[in-house]
Amino acid sequence: MKNNYFNVAELIESPSALTREQGSVVYNVIVPLLRNGENITLDFADVESLITPFLNVAIGKLYEDFSSEQLNDQLKISNLPEGTRAKFKLVIENAKKYYTDKELFEKNVEEVIDN
Repeated sequence: MKNNYFNVAELIESPSALTREQGSVVYNVIVPLLRNGENITLDFADVESLITPFLNVAIGKLYEDFSSEQLNDQLKISNLPEGTRAKFKLVIENAKKYYTDKELFEKNVEEVIDN
């Protein structure tokens, strides 16, 4: 099976992965490949800063259409910037919860905000 390698900083044309728009660039490149059953490596070696809005779109949104098992098999992440592993894990956990039951998740968020 083919392995597609992407340097994230090159994909987004920046060493800073900060925006949802940048996340969309990554998402739009890798989704067709995942659908074709291809393997992907996202290399964050040249990324100096990384925040959750980027990760929510680039990675979290994948859980809407793909199972954890499929993503674990096909998507490899390498060279995360120092101190970002916890953000990455949180985005994945939240995405799994959200895409498992969107309506319940949104209802719970609204209740928290209203109280």
